[in-house]
Amino acid sequence: MKGIILRVCCALAVGGSYGLAAEGERNLAAEALSVFSAKCAGCHGPNLASPKGRFGYVLDLARVAANPEMVVPSFPEESELWELVRRGEMPPEESPTGPLSGVEKETIHAWIAAGAPADPNLASAANPPETNPSSSPPSLMNRMLRWLGAFHVIVVHFPIALLIVAAASELKSTVLGSRTPSPAVRFCVLLGAVGALTAALLGWIHAANGYGAGASQILNLHRWIGTTAAAWAVGTVLFSERDERRGVRSIWFRVSLFPGALLIAIEGHLGGMLVHGNDFLNGG
Repeated sequence: MKGIILRVCCALAVGGSYGLAAEGERNLAAEALSVFSAKCAGCHGPNLASPKGRFGYVLDLARVAANPEMVVPSFPEESELWELVRRGEMPPEESPTGPLSGVEKETIHAWIAAGAPADPNLASAANPPETNPSSSPPSLMNRMLRWLGAFHVIVVHFPIALLIVAAASELKSTVLGSRTPSPAVRFCVLLGAVGALTAALLGWIHAANGYGAGASQILNLHRWIGTTAAAWAVGTVLFSERDERRGVRSIWFRVSLFPGALLIAIEGHLGGMLVHGNDFLNGG
């Protein structure tokens, strides 16, 4: 009887050792790719004409790992991708594939913690961050810039609304034949120009600290049209202040305001395409 018990204990010890060895030899790149393929490629895959959100290359592990806005290799808690997964926002509960399971979430966390290996054909041990000396967390300055740049998506709504309201109000005055400068229009144009300059600056910071990785044509258009619109808004303010001093509305102010409002509306649409996908107005 003792011999049987001894043999059973030996078998369990060998099995446990084998299990630990297998755990240490996990192919995290392949595991992560499997999760992305099953749960994320439907919205962010490379074969989609209009991938949702910020990227359409979720199956390109090297590109995902190289985007500092999404992944900070070896530091899951510093990675937006892990935060989205941890909070259950990627994929959302209403996704056709359903939310990630606990095991799938652990796989993504382990993949990032192991340095976000990109080659699924090579096994990579799940090393903790301290065993990856080549990886380092972002500096305090980089963290501050990333935090500051994120406010772009909030601030940008104010100049869009203010300048479009100013254009609509001035259009009404034009139709009615009034050439008296409106205090409300002056206020909206002035505050809208300040907001446009702030949004443009934050946008360049945002793009330079993560969002610009793998920059697309839409992103480049968004940046340069936004910068042009901000400069245009400043010119419109100058015409507005001149009219205020003269007490009469000039044609130059209206010539500046109406195209400027159209430019800022186009800029807002491009921003929506970047965040929600090319077909966001169709609910796609």
